[in-house]
Amino acid sequence: MYYNNGVAIYYTDSASKHNVPHEDIEYALFHPINKQRVDGRPRDVTFMFVGRPHELSRTFLEVGAAMRPDGRLEVFHAMELTDKWRWLLYAPGHTPWEEQQA
Repeated sequence: MYYNNGVAIYYTDSASKHNVPHEDIEYALFHPINKQRVDGRPRDVTFMFVGRPHELSRTFLEVGAAMRPDGRLEVFHAMELTDKWRWLLYAPGHTPWEEQQA
């Protein structure tokens, strides 16, 4: 368990599958370029986030996270951005500066 911005963050085993450091995951979570709500477990609010692992990075991460009914933020997926979620870089809510960097 980690705390960031006063939020308890829990990481499932699958979140560590691709060896993305927790600090990079948290940066992408709290500074997303875009996000998409996805189906998750009943009563969870689940999103896929796309963001940079740190401010100066030229790469992107996809991070799956769910807000559990008890208030925990549970990260269940984190890896380098794949084609499945790349469209979020160009979806509404995205700044022109970020489009030039992609």
